This record gives sequence, structure tokens and C-alpha cells, in this order.
Amino acid sequence: MLSIVIPSCSPQKLAAVTAHYHCVFRQHPHEIVAITDARSLCEAYNRGLDRSRGDPVIFSHDDVEALLPHTFAARLLRHLETFDVVGVAGTSRLVGAGWAQAGPPHIFGQVLHPADDQRFFLAIFGNSAPINPAIQAMDGLFLAFRRPVIARLRWDEHRFDGFHLYDIDVTFRAYLAGYRLAVAADLPLFHASGGKFNEAWRSDAQRFIDTFRPALLPVLHPPAQFTCVTLPSRAAALPLLTPPHWLNDP
Repeated sequence: MLSIVIPSCSPQKLAAVTAHYHCVFRQHPHEIVAITDARSLCEAYNRGLDRSRGDPVIFSHDDVEALLPHTFAARLLRHLETFDVVGVAGTSRLVGAGWAQAGPPHIFGQVLHPADDQRFFLAIFGNSAPINPAIQAMDGLFLAFRRPVIARLRWDEHRFDGFHLYDIDVTFRAYLAGYRLAVAADLPLFHASGGKFNEAWRSDAQRFIDTFRPALLPVLHPPAQFTCVTLPSRAAALPLLTPPHWLNDP
């Protein structure tokens, strides 16, 4: 059985994402562990981990949706046979508190977001391969751990007691501990919200840098841009999610 931990303060979002995950994992025994009164994401995820029984354990935002739902579960479970932690966006070169700061060719993943004008934008950070190994840190919108890994690491609710840097902290600690991390570009998600880089984020970012400064890598070049495609509909994104150079992938 696998477990899916979802913090949410919105009954509507929680109902929608729960129904979606039940559909995505309908052929696999699973449980949904909802946390509706999170004091912080780390606290909620630790509480959800303690309540859960499955392996692997997935930690998910409440506003995501698999864009390729019919293959999502099989691909994720296949990746977890090789890797200890699997995410959908991240970097192979962590240079600061933001995982995308290293820029291409060190960032990976594909995520679709809503635009302000009722259109959509597809962020293609890097899709050179369906599965991208040697990752150092990942975004927290969706993270899947082998249970012994997250049981050992846990989420640092004492250092990160808000809603930022929880993801970079735990995945970077996993990398430093020698676990195998990978970004699965073949698990593209729709994410209905984006990050908030406000004063709270900047405070947590400085705390992260102060903690991990010796392990961070130097910046190789000025900030680089990733590909972002504006689309009229979600359906228009689907042909872009499996590029031709993946044709030999089973």
C-alpha cells in the first residue's frame, strides 16, 4: 500500500484532489491522509507521516492534477524501484535557496500553471529524459519517498516552521545523506498556484543558506531562463509533454 499525505485548509480542494488521486491510483492499494489544521507544512507532513501506514509515502499539495493520469501511477512506482525520492521539478546543482537558480541545463521537470487571462502556461524546466537522476533538491508540490528514507530524515518543523523551504531542506538533506534523488519529467502536473517569494520566504531562505552554505555550489553563470509556453487550453499542453526524443521510452 502507498500513502498520500495532503495538507489542506479548503474542503473543496481537498475533495477534488482526493477524488483525483483515488482515480490515478485506483489499481494500487492506497490511503489518503488529510491534514486540515496544519501549523506549518513540515509539522503537517510529519503528522501525516506518523498517521500513514504505506510505502512509499507521497506528500502533495492540494491543488495538483496529473496531466497524464493513465500512466502516472505505473511510472511513479517504476521510478521508485530505482530511486529513493522522486519529484516532478528540481535541480542537479543547488546554488541557493531557490532550486531553479542554477538555470538550464541543471534544472528539470514540466509543470502546467493557469495564466491570468484564462489561458495556461507550461513551464518546461528541462525534459532531456523521462527520468533525470543525480538531483540535489526538488520542489515540494509533489514528492514521493521510500518510507525508510523519510522516516529517517523527517521534515524539519523546528527550523522551518512556516510554509517555505520545507521542500528544499528535506530533499537537499536526502541528497547529502547519499540517497538517490530523481526528477521524473514523465510525471507532469497541473499546479493551480505558484510560489510566494515574500518576506517570509526571504527569511526562511536566509535561514536555509546560513545552515547549508558550505554545501552549496557556486553560481556558474547569470540567471538563465527556462522555456515557458503559453497555451489556450490544458489539452493543448498534452502533445508537448512527451517530446520525440522519448520515443524509445517504454
